[in-house]
Amino acid sequence: HSAMDGVAIGAAFQVGGGMGTAVALAVIAHDFADGFNTFTITSLYGNARRRAMGMLVADACAPVVGALSTVFLTIPEAVLGGYLGLFGGVLLYLAAAEILPEAHHEHPARSTLLCTVAGAAFIWLVVGISG
Repeated sequence: HSAMDGVAIGAAFQVGGGMGTAVALAVIAHDFADGFNTFTITSLYGNARRRAMGMLVADACAPVVGALSTVFLTIPEAVLGGYLGLFGGVLLYLAAAEILPEAHHEHPARSTLLCTVAGAAFIWLVVGISG
């Protein structure tokens, strides 16, 4: 999915600089969590640190490769809006239906609420910077 994140960045820049910046900032923020997860899961399953670092590098390079692919491929405007809408909608669905309820399930804590508010504030900051 990291390569598709890169395609979304490249497609958004085909729309315009503001849209590209907004999507790039969102994907970069999202990819920090991906990097933590990639390294942690690879390490937890008994892989050597070298292999975990290799997976982390691959995860970091995938969005760049995806974004570069859009240099050679111009997405038609009619398809582009649908793709970006689908991309955004899937991310919103995952956050609203899967991640947020799980964060509050069986272990409500002030830290969960604080992290939720901090995440919303970060999104507000990203939108403000890219606007």
